[in-house]
Amino acid sequence: MFTPNLFFILPYLLFGLMLFFIVLGVPVAFSLILTSIAMVLFDPRLGIWIVFQRMFNGMNSFVLLAVPLFLLAGNLMNNANITSRLITFSRNLIGHLKGSLAHVNVVVSMFFAGVSGSSTADSAGIGSVLIPAMIKEGYPKAFTVAVTAASSVMGIIIPPSINMIVWGALTNTSIAAMFLGGFLPGILIAISQIGLNFIFVKKYHVPTYPRAKLKDVLVSSRDGLLALVVPVIIIGGLISGIFSPTEAAVTAVIYSLILGIFIYRDLSFTAIFKSIRDTVKLSSLSLFSLVAAAIFGYLISFYKIPNLLLSNIGNSNPTLMLIMMVIVMLIIGTFMDALPAMAILAPLFMPLVSQAGVNPVHFGVVSVMALGLGLITPPYGLCLMIAAKIGD
Repeated sequence: MFTPNLFFILPYLLFGLMLFFIVLGVPVAFSLILTSIAMVLFDPRLGIWIVFQRMFNGMNSFVLLAVPLFLLAGNLMNNANITSRLITFSRNLIGHLKGSLAHVNVVVSMFFAGVSGSSTADSAGIGSVLIPAMIKEGYPKAFTVAVTAASSVMGIIIPPSINMIVWGALTNTSIAAMFLGGFLPGILIAISQIGLNFIFVKKYHVPTYPRAKLKDVLVSSRDGLLALVVPVIIIGGLISGIFSPTEAAVTAVIYSLILGIFIYRDLSFTAIFKSIRDTVKLSSLSLFSLVAAAIFGYLISFYKIPNLLLSNIGNSNPTLMLIMMVIVMLIIGTFMDALPAMAILAPLFMPLVSQAGVNPVHFGVVSVMALGLGLITPPYGLCLMIAAKIGD
């Protein structure tokens, strides 16, 4: 028989089991599923059918269709050699500055973020071209890898952002508003990183390119700006109400195909097939994590853990509460992918920020940025590992 005291420990047992599996080295998605099944079997109030029902409901979302579609649009753009065109455009703009390739790395990441919506695609696509080029020109390997990995984080902040789509789907927050909210922070990050580059490159003996002629800038801008039409179409369509996020993703795929096949003429059938294959691999990993987190999120709600936190925290200062939550997300982001972390933390934190009067769009952008930093912090640091692998 279950006693009230035993029911009281169930919320702690939920998180304890999850941490136990993660410490054992079980992948996060499987850790969430195993924890949820164990809790369902242990608690007589729950039936095993709830696991499958909630996992299905976690994927039964029209909005989440935008995730693989935006990934496909980014892969199509990448295979259409958009990266090299953006690099040429950026080099013609700022190639005459000291440490030009380091600055180009940041600017291209900012541009590519508006195309792919994925930091890992940014790190792999841009890193494969710029990391060898920077090393060849005399930039230290550690600096080269760090610049590439750090700038790639803009991929989940500047719209279209896959992480913002997922956060919006999990919390019923306006995705269009979050896209708009990500523009300024993304640009500020780019400016800050370029400023840091100026400080570091002073001690490196690296070449500087001559200032590009206006004709070269205009010629290269044609190819570069054609790719940058993607975020304009997406944001404009969402704000005007012409289409939903999923329909915006379909529009981005169609535009990418037209651009790659008929204008750039670099997108072959083989490249399209490769883009689809890579998209299936990446989206299956991301969406499986969300499926696993759906049942875990339900158990968080079932055990009234947000209410427990509300009763303990009370009427805390909203600014202090945000700072505490950001610290928690920074720590969790160091060892867990952002998508399952969102699915776990969103149902915990949203009731708290709602009671504190924090704007949900503001909190959503802050959360995406905080969890995104985990892409460049050990021990997880996926973008850091991709860049380090390319840089040897």
